[in-house]
Order: sequence, then C-alpha cells, then structure tokens
Amino acid sequence: MFRDLTLELLKFIEKSPSCYHAVANMKKELLAAGYQELSEHQPRSLNLGEGYFVTRNCSSLIAFRIPEDGFSGFQIMASHSDSPTFKVKEQAEISVDGHFTKLNVEKYGGMICAPWFDRPLSVAGRLMVEENGYLVTKLVNVARDLVMIPSLAIHMNRDVNDGHAYNAQVDMLPLFGDGKGSSLMKIVAEAACVPENSILGTDLFLYNRVKGTLWGLP
Repeated sequence: MFRDLTLELLKFIEKSPSCYHAVANMKKELLAAGYQELSEHQPRSLNLGEGYFVTRNCSSLIAFRIPEDGFSGFQIMASHSDSPTFKVKEQAEISVDGHFTKLNVEKYGGMICAPWFDRPLSVAGRLMVEENGYLVTKLVNVARDLVMIPSLAIHMNRDVNDGHAYNAQVDMLPLFGDGKGSSLMKIVAEAACVPENSILGTDLFLYNRVKGTLWGLP
C-alpha cells in the first residue's frame, strides 16, 4: 500500500513542476472526485455531505467536505504547493563575453544549494498573456532539459571538498546556451502555444528534471 501511495506521489510531483501546476492538478483530482469549485466573490449555499474547494492566485487551494450528520471533530491536512527553487527574473538572459548565455535567477525560499549543481533543469510557471483584449494566465512547462548550473572542475577550486559558501548571483546562474539559438521567451511562448509578442509578464521557476525513484531495500 505504501509503495503504491509513494508511486502516486512521485507521479504527481513529476506533473507539478511549479506551484501553479500543483494547484491545477489538485483541482483536476477534486473535480473528478465530485468536488465543486467555489468563488470567493460570489455567495453560495453549501449542502451536507458534499465537497467543495476554492483557489487563490492559482497557487493555493483549500478543499473541505461537509459531514451529513453534523460535526464531531475535524481532520485537517496542510502542505506547501511550492518548494525552494530559483525564480527566473524578467529579461533574464545575460551574455557572458559574447561566448555563452546565462539566466539571471534569484533564490526562492530557504534551500540547500549544493544539490542544484550538475543536474538537468528546466523552466516552468505561468505567463501573463494578452488574449482577445483580455489579460489571462497560461501555465507553461518547457518539458525538456533546458539549462544546467555547472560546478567548477576540481583543479579550479581545490578547496571545494572543505566546504564552500555559494553566492547565488555569482556561482549559481544557470547556463542557457551559446547565445546563438532561440531566446528564452521564444522557447517559453512555443511551450505555452502563445505568440511571443502576447506575453506581458512571467512568473517562472527552475525545476529539477531528474525523476523521483524508490531506492533501498524492498
């Protein structure tokens, strides 16, 4: 039983590279289970025995079920929809001496920096897009290995195994490419199936492309 639950969790994490994707996936699960979505801006009568949920900013979700026979107690579960990562800044591309391009990022949440090195990473989040005269949000996930934060070779940092204080703005800017290929916004627009010139703002994050696995003794 626990193995099956763990595998389901790993699938959910894989499908949820940002907090916005996590909430969207939870919303699908709740609707499939018969829950009804509420709006914070409209009054609504609630029925005994039915389940409801409400979302805010597309990044948080509250779900609840009303008992049929009155309240005898509460069962409450809470969790983060986000996780420590790197937020991609607007106008993120930084050319380094005309030879290669990095992305300008900043730390989001408290994190352990070392595990982010030398892993295939990509970008996911949401876009603010003009569509038919309206401002709408679009989820986006560049579902391929896109960037990496490379570590230095040992002969360029002999003391690396003695501990290192990482400067996120110096040591941890992900390598994007040689500056001769597509721009980040073009890649993001294609992944979201929107015109590049319709993007008015972004809320993008790095995520680890390595899939979760089970390990250790059975």
